[in-house]
Formats: sequence, C-alpha cells, structure tokens
Amino acid sequence: MTQDTTAPNHETPEVVTTEAADAEHVVETGRPKKKSVAIFLGGVQVVFILLYGFLVEHGDNSTATAGAEEEHDESLTRLYPFYQDVHVMVLVGFGFLMTFLHRYSMSSVAFNLLISAYMIQWAILTNGFWHRAFRIHVSFHEKIQVGVGDLIAADFGAAAVLISFGAVLGKAGPAQLLFMGLCEIFLYSLNEAIGVGEYGAVDMGGSLYVHSFGAFFGVAASFAFMSFSEVERRKGTAEASSRTSDTFAMIGTLFLWMFWPSFNGALAMGSARNRVVVNTVLAISASCTSAFVASYVLRKSGKFSMVDIQNATLAGGVAVGSSSDLVINSWPAMLIGFLAGAISVSGYVFLQPALAKMGLHDTCGVLNLHGLPGIMGGVSGAISAATSGSSVYGSDIGLVFPARSGGARTASYQAWMQTACVFTTVGISVAGGLVVGFLMRYVPDPAAEGDQRLFEDGKYWEMEEPDSEEPIEQSVVVEKAVEHQPF
Repeated sequence: MTQDTTAPNHETPEVVTTEAADAEHVVETGRPKKKSVAIFLGGVQVVFILLYGFLVEHGDNSTATAGAEEEHDESLTRLYPFYQDVHVMVLVGFGFLMTFLHRYSMSSVAFNLLISAYMIQWAILTNGFWHRAFRIHVSFHEKIQVGVGDLIAADFGAAAVLISFGAVLGKAGPAQLLFMGLCEIFLYSLNEAIGVGEYGAVDMGGSLYVHSFGAFFGVAASFAFMSFSEVERRKGTAEASSRTSDTFAMIGTLFLWMFWPSFNGALAMGSARNRVVVNTVLAISASCTSAFVASYVLRKSGKFSMVDIQNATLAGGVAVGSSSDLVINSWPAMLIGFLAGAISVSGYVFLQPALAKMGLHDTCGVLNLHGLPGIMGGVSGAISAATSGSSVYGSDIGLVFPARSGGARTASYQAWMQTACVFTTVGISVAGGLVVGFLMRYVPDPAAEGDQRLFEDGKYWEMEEPDSEEPIEQSVVVEKAVEHQPF
C-alpha cells in the first residue's frame, strides 16, 4: 500500500541513486568541529560524576545493617528480576525496533544504547530533585539515595526519551539527541512529580508519564527541529526498509511483547503486581489479534503490513498501563487492548499521512503506538477511578489510590485528578518539545555539515563496506520510504 504523505504544495523529490546522493550532499568536514561533539559528550559524563559525588549515596538496602540482611535480600529478589526485564525492553526491545531503516540500523541500536546510558544517570538526579521540590517522601536536607527501585524508575525515564528518539530518528546527531534527552528528562520528572505529588494520580504502567509524554514531546520536537519539506529534500532513498531490516525490527517487537508485563508491574506491590501482570498479558494479547485484523482490513493491498505488526501489536500494553493495577477485571483489560490495537493501526493508515500533509515528519510513528494508546490509558484510569468503591479485591481502596486513604477523597474527585494529569502531561510535553526542538537546531552536528543525507549510518560510523546494503527494487524503496514509519 502506498500512502501519499507529501506536504502540501511540495512535489515529491525525484529518487536518485546512492552515488548521486553522495556526490550532491557529502563535503569535507574538519576534525576540530567533530571534536566539539566528543567534548560535549565527555563533558556531560564528567559533570554527572561530580554531581553524584556531592548529591547521591547508596540507599538503605545497599548498606549492611544488623538484623536487616534478610530484608535486603528479599527486596533485591523481588525487584531485580523486574529490573532486568525492563532493562532488556529499553536496550534490546526499543533498540532493535528502530532498525527498520535499512541504511540506519547501526545508528538506531548504538545511539539507543548511548542515550540510555546518559538518561539512566540523569533521571536519578532529576527524579530526586523534583521529588524533593514537591516533598514526595523526602526533602532537600537528604541526599538522593539509589537502590534497585530507583534504577527501574530511571529506566522508565530513559524509555520516554527513546520514544521521542523514534520521532527524530535518522534526522538528529548524537549531540543533538543528548541535548534533547537532558532537557526532556528534566521536564519528564517535573510532570511525574506534579502527577504524583499534586494530583495523587495513579499511572502504574506509565501510559501517561512515559508513553504519552515521550510521544507528544517527540513529535513536537520533530516538528520544530526539521520541516517535512527539508526531510523530503535530504532523505533520497534511505528512508526505506528491507526484508532484513524489517526482520531485525520484529526481534525488537518480540522482546517488547514478552517483557511488557514486567514493565507495567515492576513497581507494583503485593496483589497489585499480580493484577498488573495478568491484565497486561490479556490486553497485549488482544491488541495483537486486533492489529492483525485491522491491518488486513484497512490496508488497500488486502495484505498485512509489517509497520502495523511491528507496532500496533504492542498497543495493548501501553493502553492498559494506567489502569493495570486498578479495579478493572479480565474482560475490560482485553477490551482495552483490542481497541488499542485497532486505534494504533488506524493511526498508521490515516493519521500518519494527514500529519505529513500538515508538515510533521514522525520517523517511527510514535504518536500511533505510544501517544494515542497512552491517552486511551489515561482515560481508562480516570474511568476506573470514578467507578471504584471504598474497597477493591478485599483491600482498602487506599492501597490502590493512596490519595483516597482514610476517605480523604471521593471516587469522582480522584477521577478528576486522573483527568487533570492527562491534560498536564500533554501540555508540558508539547510545549517542552516545541522549545527543545527549536533549540536543537543550534546544537552542532558536524557530520551533518559534511554530509547532508538523512537516515545514513555512514555519516557517523566507519564502514568496512560503505553503504553496502542488500539491493532493494526502486518501486519498493519509493513505497516504503513514504509508508513505512514504525516504532
């Protein structure tokens, strides 16, 4: 299926050969400019080391205390397996899911690792800062304590940035990506602190705090960073997939699909964790089946599309996140997942071309997988809050909604706070993304100065066989370059 996603009043650029693109866009760039990127990357890490030296210490579970060793071991046993699962999702799942671009697969995986390493360190600091600013259990008189639970929370922050990375994939260099991530994590932690500290909103699986925030921030940053017409002018034939790159991307899908229950339930406690795992498995299974059905029905070719299967099959895990530990039962979880899969496919088929005509280029279509299902999850969470009584599953409702402990809130008031969190998340992410995307234009990317091509590994990596990818028929390249934009 071929979608016409060119911007209005812009003719689709003529497809040129790789050799012609090389000759047109590649010029010599001096090493001094390239060193500035290394100085920035290295300098940020040095600053992190200094900040950790003054502000951070190991948490209580990392300190030997008489009579508490057994408790510490139990905490590690409970959290570390989930941490490993979330870590695999962030590094392997997201990393390989973005390898669909056949000439940018090396950069997709490697930059995913690079940005994750920075963001995990930075998120611990920003989470600690904003939690103290809003007095969420701690104050500025205490150092930031790091334990396995904090590493999981840091992975969540890294995941939000990687979702935004998908929107600018192939268009931004490493220094620009790092700048975007540093700014985004600061706002991400602020938004999460407002939701938890001020609204008392529950979002166990991160439908709002992680997925919606990352998606809306990413598309806003992409819009402000580079116009659709410039992307069309500079991409040549590189924004395309091959059978090999699509297969590698499907590996990322499988890892994400398998470990999503751990992502949603990593920080849940007791019986809530059991509900989260069960509800997430049921929701993501339903979204998988609905994605296949919707892809077959909505694609004009009458065939399945890999962009749909790589992405929309995961939408149930996103959409059920906010309400996965709340008061929903099995069949509502399945219904949420089924609707999310269909909505995600519809986004790739209808919304993506419409946004492109408005001048917005979203490389991976993150709005369709993370943005829309995330908002759906936020709405589901509000509905769950409104329909909750004073007890759930035999326990006090305060164990599910801490802000309702002791009758401090009514169900309707909790629902309004959940709804307010939806609007706050969208507002902060869009406004922040527009500002940061605009500022990214002024962050140097020497490789782009010497090589104007987009979606090319050769700009950043030593290539033993430069630009030697398996040949793709020109007709397939043209179709994929327009249609295939997964995350």
